[in-house]
Amino acid sequence: MRISDTLTGWLLLLFGGAVAAYAWTFPPAPGQSIGPGGFPLLIGGGLTIAGALLVRAGLKPHDATPFAEVEELRQPRLALRGALVIGALLFYALVVETAGFFITAFLFLGGLFLAFGVRLRWIPLLAASVTLGLHVAFYSLLRVPLPWGWLEAFAW
Repeated sequence: MRISDTLTGWLLLLFGGAVAAYAWTFPPAPGQSIGPGGFPLLIGGGLTIAGALLVRAGLKPHDATPFAEVEELRQPRLALRGALVIGALLFYALVVETAGFFITAFLFLGGLFLAFGVRLRWIPLLAASVTLGLHVAFYSLLRVPLPWGWLEAFAW
């Protein structure tokens, strides 16, 4: 079953608007030009714009029914991959405090890269590079504390 672009667009537009509206309620951070609501406001605005574009695309004459059958969604492999993404997110949430960001993110990304067909020789390099890049972005630039876990002795 496939939901039409019009319906999806309206849902995305409403959700993005709600996220942006809630982000406005966050208190400003003292001494900083961008507060804690900056990133959620940006995401909400992007979702709202994407929703509006989907509504516009869905209003074209070819979109007659709100729901349509899509044969590809009945493939078990796709359902398994979807479940794997949810499982990987649960794994991350449950393990990151104990094992730390570096180990958990590396395993998280490596597992997803493997499941989605990235060549084996590239997986360690990609997982390590993306993990390090995310750590630099969040820990150093955005000053988001990430858990070190088992690597606490190596924390900088």
